[in-house]
Amino acid sequence: MDTPQSVELTRSERELLLNIRRITPEVEKKIVSSRITANRFHIELTPPELEGLVAGLTSEANYTDDRTMARAYEELREKLEKLEKL
Repeated sequence: MDTPQSVELTRSERELLLNIRRITPEVEKKIVSSRITANRFHIELTPPELEGLVAGLTSEANYTDDRTMARAYEELREKLEKLEKL
């Protein structure tokens, strides 16, 4: 069984994740219902869920015409990839 990992996100990072086109309903529900403390959102995600978000962020970064959005997707992807490796 995959052990959930705690992910801490800013409000803007959370919004980016909610903009991913291919996100599973279960993960979307976790993101929407995440708890907030000290201006950070805390979400428990399993390794396969993290992997799916990383893939979604990669896809969004590759297909958006907006350079600023592409950079934001890439930065968040890198942050989540670091957590995947822990």
